[in-house]
Amino acid sequence: MRRLFTKAHVCCALVVLTTFLLCSMVAAVEKRSVATEQEEKQQLQQLEEKRETEEKHSVETELEEQEQQPKETAETEDEDEETEGTQIFSRLPVEKITLGGFIDLDYDYYDVSDVSDKDSGSSSDLGFGSVELELRVFFNKWVKSKIVLTADDVGKEGGDDNIKLDEAIFTMKCPWVPLYFTGGKTVLPFGVFEDHLIVGTLMEDLYEVDTVGATLGFTPDFYGLDLSITVYKGQDIIENLEDFGTHEFSPGRQESDDVSSFIANVTLEPVEDMLTFSVFYDSEPGDGRRNQTMGGAFTLDVWKLSLDAEYITALAREKGDNGEENKDSAWIVGLALQPIESAPLEFAVRYEDFDDDQSGDQDEVLDYRCVAGFSYKFLKWATFFFEYDYLKYERESGSDAADHVNELHFRIGLAF
Repeated sequence: MRRLFTKAHVCCALVVLTTFLLCSMVAAVEKRSVATEQEEKQQLQQLEEKRETEEKHSVETELEEQEQQPKETAETEDEDEETEGTQIFSRLPVEKITLGGFIDLDYDYYDVSDVSDKDSGSSSDLGFGSVELELRVFFNKWVKSKIVLTADDVGKEGGDDNIKLDEAIFTMKCPWVPLYFTGGKTVLPFGVFEDHLIVGTLMEDLYEVDTVGATLGFTPDFYGLDLSITVYKGQDIIENLEDFGTHEFSPGRQESDDVSSFIANVTLEPVEDMLTFSVFYDSEPGDGRRNQTMGGAFTLDVWKLSLDAEYITALAREKGDNGEENKDSAWIVGLALQPIESAPLEFAVRYEDFDDDQSGDQDEVLDYRCVAGFSYKFLKWATFFFEYDYLKYERESGSDAADHVNELHFRIGLAF
């Protein structure tokens, strides 16, 4: 049954790709035919102008006509060269290529360097939070692609100085129906993860799906509606939970190597540039049963305020090392204020809460986090950030682990 399900996904993907290729080919032919008609009209108009010119100069002497003929021939050759050059340029495979990116220099302070030891003392760090180079290629108004190279935590303790391929995708839109197809490596459409400051949200650490996938979307002209279905290979969410220390895999855990994970996403904007809703569902193969996760989010922009909230919960989980099915959940709410419209200054606060659905307390498991800070764009391409984080951890009775940590983060970001 699972293989049949996988084959059905593959067949659907092939049908979608074939449809988009046909649409693009026909659209390209139509575009060329329109251009050809315009060229023919221009040539006819030029011929008529030449005939009128010849009639006006018919009264001139034969010598003057002979002297004028080379000039007319030269002008005609120049016009032909310009026309051929424009046609070659218009037939290039791309319309526009852009290059951009950013560099973030961070300073971080922690009043407890090791959560497992409350007496470990403070620590600080300095390095590049992220260095990113982004290339965008616009083939035409229906097809585009993007490639992003990134190096994270360069120079920081425990950081990785290697350059990695962070994103490589292409998007195709159908000219006649509101369908689009996106394929490649990127953050797949599960979760919103709205963030105005430096440190990413707790939701992002737990539930982000960053892998290779294929998305088919439908975007009718109806209150910003976007319906999409995404297929991918992997078990990203349960692996995120395991890395975060809130889930332990059972011994002898079985993993699937089929393309059997999928995401369904619905986004609606009932009030343009003011109110947005999103609902999303994820299903991944697990050990003995599928891991199913669902969530929702909204963003409200009114006056000088921006309010956002998000909730994600497990509908079903594979059993962990403790033999239990722990249905984790998390929610956040954030508020941002730009007090002066003419000044690029923004204040932001955020509260994040996590429940691992396990009885009792466990060391080093985050309970909730409070975030506050501001950003100020002091140059067109430069922004200063400040952020304060208070992290509250669970702690077992009699443990030497810390039950809370205070953090300070400073950043200067340059974008180009």
